[in-house]
Amino acid sequence: MVDALGMNVEDVRQAFWRVTGKTVQMKIENGHCIFYKDGCSVHEGRPWRCAQWPLHPSILADENNLTSIAESCPGINKEISYQEFCEILTLIMRDSNVVC
Repeated sequence: MVDALGMNVEDVRQAFWRVTGKTVQMKIENGHCIFYKDGCSVHEGRPWRCAQWPLHPSILADENNLTSIAESCPGINKEISYQEFCEILTLIMRDSNVVC
């Protein structure tokens, strides 16, 4: 991300990141990631977790997370059940060696 933005780490941290302990998240602006402007404005330099979006492991923990994510993601098939979605996501994570 630093390279994609052409900035140094500290400037990126101050401008765009929320850092809590070892957890780094993007700042939120108008209810969305600070980099979301008709799509990801740092797509080439996005963090690993962002590259996994919308297949976020929090979906497996609570159906409400799927509902919330699905509201903002047109790519999620809203016609399948929560159980079926979780089964598919679990297979994708297993086949991709994703560790959460």
